[in-house]
Amino acid sequence: MKMLEQRIADKRVLRLIKRFLKSGVMESGEMRASEEGVPQGGSISPVLANVYLHYALDLWFEKVYRKSCKGKTRLIRYADDFVVCFASKEDAMRFPAELAEC
Repeated sequence: MKMLEQRIADKRVLRLIKRFLKSGVMESGEMRASEEGVPQGGSISPVLANVYLHYALDLWFEKVYRKSCKGKTRLIRYADDFVVCFASKEDAMRFPAELAEC
């Protein structure tokens, strides 16, 4: 929630997100409490993915990885999917390993 509080000032929106996270899951007609995360396909999932990936991927790419690249680079992201474009094959080849480390 701390990441969300940095990006979202409206307390009502934060309260609504908390409720989504605690609401549980209906499987085969049976209600089950959710221990962590959000159900796949849940309506709150894209919002949380965008906030998390802003910090975990976007900022890392801009402030760290891009500076070490020899040619032009571009990160294109939509919700939890992304494509990275590189001018240098060397930059592209080392990207997966460095992403796994961050």
